[in-house]
Amino acid sequence: MNSSYKFILIVFLCNFLFSQDDSDAVVERENRTISPIIQIRYDNFANSNFSPSSAIGIILKIDEDRYTGFDVNTSTNETRILMGWKWSLLGISVKEVTLEDDSTNNVNMYSFGVKYNILDNMNTIIEYVLSGDSSTDDFLRLTIGVQF
Repeated sequence: MNSSYKFILIVFLCNFLFSQDDSDAVVERENRTISPIIQIRYDNFANSNFSPSSAIGIILKIDEDRYTGFDVNTSTNETRILMGWKWSLLGISVKEVTLEDDSTNNVNMYSFGVKYNILDNMNTIIEYVLSGDSSTDDFLRLTIGVQF
């Protein structure tokens, strides 16, 4: 009985040692289909009282030219679905806004813009954001992002 435990232990240790030796476990960036993104956004950057915010999301590469994904801006409670083709970008989002009577309302927002790659993993985006609500103004957004 004692020898069967030793045999099982030796087989387990050998399997564990040999299973850790996999040099093909790293996937190159060009071959990845899902990539996380981190962004710094400047909403209404054409105005003098803009403030930066951060967003985090995921990009899903469909083919060499097209992609889709989502991102979340925690400081303004905005969640957005992205669609892109080459340098163009479309977004559909929902943003939580505070009204004058201190109640909160969800506003639909639509954005379109251009994306330009600065470096291999760094890009900048300029978008025109349309508000689906009469109490929220349309604005320009400047974004600097890093894609992993």
